[in-house]
Amino acid sequence: MNARARRLVKLFLRVIVSLGLLFWLLHRVDPGKILASFRTIAPTVWLSAFVLYLISQVLSSIRWFVLARALGFAGRLITYLKFYFVGMFFNLFLPSAIGGDVLKAFFLSRGGNSKLRATYTIFFDRLMGLWAMFVLGACAAAFAPDVLPWKLRMLLFAVTVTMSLVLVFMPVFQKLINFLLPVFSRRLSSLLIYWQKPSSLAYAFTISLMLQFCGMYAVYLMAKGLGLSCRPEFYFAAFPMVAILTILPISLSGLGIREGGFVYFLGLKGVAPEKAITLSLGFFAVQAAAALLGGAGYLAGIHRETIGCSAGEKRD
Repeated sequence: MNARARRLVKLFLRVIVSLGLLFWLLHRVDPGKILASFRTIAPTVWLSAFVLYLISQVLSSIRWFVLARALGFAGRLITYLKFYFVGMFFNLFLPSAIGGDVLKAFFLSRGGNSKLRATYTIFFDRLMGLWAMFVLGACAAAFAPDVLPWKLRMLLFAVTVTMSLVLVFMPVFQKLINFLLPVFSRRLSSLLIYWQKPSSLAYAFTISLMLQFCGMYAVYLMAKGLGLSCRPEFYFAAFPMVAILTILPISLSGLGIREGGFVYFLGLKGVAPEKAITLSLGFFAVQAAAALLGGAGYLAGIHRETIGCSAGEKRD
């Protein structure tokens, strides 16, 4: 089987997983109640959630700009904003939730720039966002321990602490990796530049906290618009575990898995599956509306700029 055939088979399997999960979920609920729930969300709620999500994506592009500059890439912030929104469009509408990330790395590496460093900016951008999301979730669960069962709280704390230790002590781990796998360690050398620039790391993490707060608060606003009475801390604590499932390359942009996650976690609070699915699909609609801006920009050719490297920076 050649590479193209394998890609088609993977795409087919992801479609099957997403459609199968959606069919199973919708088969267990009343579609009429889902439509009725959508109609209860006021236009002002839709607009507020959209604006908050849009702000979070602008902040994401600023974070990527900071991380790229730390690795020696030049370019204006507006260029990174354009690339980010185009990537956001393809992340949402390509079969994988990371398809747009591949494009962003390609945009960044054009003009002879290091492909490895470009990939590291994308990887670390994702990692910082995930870390901030879990930190916020762990803080929410610590201040409001009743929002999740204790087993899920312990899982949330464990993942957060593990990620924090790995990120903080990465230079130490790199020495161990260098001893065991010297060839692989050399490939990590560019990534470790971030630990030599703590101000860039602190700035990127602060931005990550801000943008994750905006995104999760948008979910909370939509939930309130649906008449759900769950506390804000619940969404901050539960959302990281739902979000990480959607990143797994087993579905079509997380479709079906995300809805199942919402049904499970909201079900812990006695929320009807129809309401949970409405909230999930509603937030997906907000994401899609924002991503369409990137699609329009792609058609307009905003992705055609080339970014250089700062003077004196090494190109791998």
